[in-house]
Amino acid sequence: MVRASIIIPTCNRPEDLRRCLQTLQPQLDTQLCEVIVADDSRDERTRQLLAAQFPWVKVIPGPRCGPAANRNAGACHATGLWLIFIDDDVIPEPGFLKAYLDVLNEAGDHGIFHGLTRSMPATSSLLWEAPEVLEKLDLFPSCNFAIRRSLYEQAGGFDERFNPSFEDMEFSSRLKAQGEECRFVPEAAVHHPRRPLPAPGKLARRWETRVISALDLGARPGVLALLLTKHVAMVILSRFRNRGMSWDSARAGVVFAREFAWFIWLLPAWLWKHAKSTRSPFWEMQQALGKAPRRYGL
Repeated sequence: MVRASIIIPTCNRPEDLRRCLQTLQPQLDTQLCEVIVADDSRDERTRQLLAAQFPWVKVIPGPRCGPAANRNAGACHATGLWLIFIDDDVIPEPGFLKAYLDVLNEAGDHGIFHGLTRSMPATSSLLWEAPEVLEKLDLFPSCNFAIRRSLYEQAGGFDERFNPSFEDMEFSSRLKAQGEECRFVPEAAVHHPRRPLPAPGKLARRWETRVISALDLGARPGVLALLLTKHVAMVILSRFRNRGMSWDSARAGVVFAREFAWFIWLLPAWLWKHAKSTRSPFWEMQQALGKAPRRYGL
């Protein structure tokens, strides 16, 4: 059995995936690791690329139900004792894989680690985005972390209701609530390219997952409508903290104002839809034990 399975979900980004695998390949020892690409793409470009240039990669078809489901699909085919998750567009630094394997070999009973993620290129513009993790976090993004496979399976993997975002925050919140501590491995570093902000409507749709999460934590739809609206407004305002006036900031302000307008338009339908949906048994149990986050995590 291999020591670790590196799981890379991808969707219609063959050139990004090529760059990721090219930087990962010199670090790879196939006696210790396997690489699994879960491909959610709508065409054959990714599979053709992998067959031609990376035949050592295990390719599986994704379920096309979002990133959470795609990561779970990759994990289902893993044979390693550990799962290392990275995104298809990250660029692993030299020594990334060795750093993880070193700490995994000495992990003892510890079950989860996350690495360092640097966004690139450096820019202060609000019109570009990328996750960045430069210190230890309790709640971590899914672009660079390792977890013992038995712990992943015990936790139930990623909650596939969370699409297209927040599945990593919910997953790490669940692990934290179970008493699991995530340790920081700064040497397991990746670069994460910044991307232009998506359209305001797409930005707004990310907030639907917070409706699901807050309802899981016991929020009533009427109360949630008020709390989440305030939360979204405060988050948008916080993006401008310690920023001077600039043309980019003014343009970003227009984008975020339209995001907020889309959110207000979509919120009633989300509340109607998810108020009738099944809740997370885990978070219902946390409520019963009095351990759920205050104010529904908002």
